[in-house]
Amino acid sequence: MGVRRKIFKEDVGKFGKIIAGDKNLRKTMFGTVFYVDNCGAVIFIDNDDISHRFKIDQIEEFTECEFKINIK
Repeated sequence: MGVRRKIFKEDVGKFGKIIAGDKNLRKTMFGTVFYVDNCGAVIFIDNDDISHRFKIDQIEEFTECEFKINIK
C-alpha cells in the first residue's frame, strides 16, 4: 500500500496509481510519473505507454506502488 498525496518533482520515475482529470471525468490508472514542471503540470505515462497531461488541480491523489509481475 502507498500514501495518498499530490505529485511533486521528487516523484519523477515513480510507479503508482493516479486519480485525475476533470471533476466529471476522473480517471484511475497505473503508470509512471514522467515529468513535473514548475507550474505543477504532470506528465503521466500509463501501462499502455500512453502519455497523459494533468494540471495540478486536476489530480485528486497519487498512490505510490511497487511494480509487481506475476509469473507462473
